[in-house]
Amino acid sequence: MATTSLMLIPTPPAPPRPYGLFDVAMGPMSFPVPAAEGNGVEYVPDTCEDDVFLYQMNCPPVSGSKTFSGNESPVTGAPFGVITSYTCGLQGYSLEEVEQKVRTRMALREQRAVERRLWQGLAQGSALGLGGIPGLFQSATTLSAASCPTDAVAALEQALADNGVVGGIIHARPYMSAHLATNHLIERYNNRQVTTYRGTPVCFGEGYGGTGPAGQAVTATTEYMYASGRVMIWASDVQVPDLRQTVDRSLNQVFALAERIYAVSVECGSWAIQVTRDCTTD
Repeated sequence: MATTSLMLIPTPPAPPRPYGLFDVAMGPMSFPVPAAEGNGVEYVPDTCEDDVFLYQMNCPPVSGSKTFSGNESPVTGAPFGVITSYTCGLQGYSLEEVEQKVRTRMALREQRAVERRLWQGLAQGSALGLGGIPGLFQSATTLSAASCPTDAVAALEQALADNGVVGGIIHARPYMSAHLATNHLIERYNNRQVTTYRGTPVCFGEGYGGTGPAGQAVTATTEYMYASGRVMIWASDVQVPDLRQTVDRSLNQVFALAERIYAVSVECGSWAIQVTRDCTTD
């Protein structure tokens, strides 16, 4: 006799992580020393000094002295935590399966959280009652507004070039990917990374808000794009507390939490531009 009961089967494998910041940044890397996980990182980059000096080979010999450039400004990255959670009844899943589920959630969502930290941050009081986390792009230099996506990409790449930035990145919401593709401004490289025709990586981050450095909102026809120097990401191991200690026996519920500590730095600065993305300008 046929049964009409549905059969509980193992969860199918998770999809790949969406394309985003982890595909264009350096990292996530392990923290170089254990103390950095709690205190953050600071280092002096080699990519931001844009001095170039020329001299003519003539006769008689050139007199005078050569000019020496100074050291570059330090770059810092403050630590912040990313959390994913999962709760379910004790019946149906083993503790090992519950832990795998919360780890999978972390693997699929942590990039989005780091992208949010980079772009708009987190408003005060909006997460667990904690203080706000400022976005790293809030200090970006604002360029003249662009009338179309082509001008926006051109201005951002020129800003990177004018400032001698090596390893620069362009950042935009996923909404902009179709507009940049329609204008033939991007191409796929190595089956994963998206770049401009000049070779600048373009990150379409799901965690990006499209807002301006001062929180200027996205409108029906405009939003912001950014260019930055290299983005460096450090991360701790994913920590999941012992699930035997997080079971509520009175409710027959298990509560799982995955936590990972991150630090992010942006080298050489960032530049913002408001772009009109109305299709009539494509």
